[in-house]
Amino acid sequence: MIFDTHAHVLSADMDRYPHSPLRGGAKPPVPALVFPAERLLEEMEQAGVARACLVQRATLYGYDNAYMLDTAAAHPECFAAIAVLDAEDPGSPEELSRLVQARGLAGLRIVAPRLSEHDTGWLDSPQALELWAAAERLGLPIAVILYRRNNEAGRAALARLARRFTGMPIILDHGALPHPSTPEMRFAASEGIEYRIDPPPGFGIDEVIGSFADLPHIHLKVTDINFDRLEEAGFDTAAFVRALADRFGAERLVWGSDVGQSPAPYAEKVARLQHAAGLLSAEERTAFFGGNAERIYG
Repeated sequence: MIFDTHAHVLSADMDRYPHSPLRGGAKPPVPALVFPAERLLEEMEQAGVARACLVQRATLYGYDNAYMLDTAAAHPECFAAIAVLDAEDPGSPEELSRLVQARGLAGLRIVAPRLSEHDTGWLDSPQALELWAAAERLGLPIAVILYRRNNEAGRAALARLARRFTGMPIILDHGALPHPSTPEMRFAASEGIEYRIDPPPGFGIDEVIGSFADLPHIHLKVTDINFDRLEEAGFDTAAFVRALADRFGAERLVWGSDVGQSPAPYAEKVARLQHAAGLLSAEERTAFFGGNAERIYG
């Protein structure tokens, strides 16, 4: 079974599902995109993907999770809903409980509302800790995304949080490795910024995220963002996944397509997954392709 833990759905109906900024933003920071749920269902069926987590695309919809929640409710056999809430909003812990009870929410994602190199209040402020505690009481998995700019400070804060909150899975989006998305790469190129991707055999894994290895409730979400950057650098994604499995164990790896953001066609994303698992054993592939995700979100 293949379980995609990172799919974004983006509605064409902007009257019913308007775009919305994250806290502190004047407008959504990325151009309008469309990737409706109907298209995702078709492409999943064609590619042999059984289930998917619908992850709120916060850079388009902010904290308005309506389209993602409505889609997951309409297709509960296929989709699990992963909402984004403002961790510094005092009302978010109660809203989290409501979404679990009333909308069958399967997970929470925490996102920085603005990119600042050293600010981690969006993740570990006293108010944010209340949201973490609510998620732990509910047994709800938390995914955290770190970007290049806030990666170092975010990892340090996350390590402290992970040692405090051990009662639920914590998922590091894109492996918490500083691999920028394609839109980030385009912006960097326009600004004359060059990004260096750490080479094999280590790929920077131990130096960047090795401190999480002794925390068994930490899981790494490997996505098309990772594959895009590695392929562009000429590195074998199978060697990368093998290195992650050797350091953390294949039972802590999940896969996400990043469809709705990363540009490759969905079938190509699944083909990339198959290649990237080429150095795993049959048992490890079963865990990576979907077994781990089913355990976390099933």
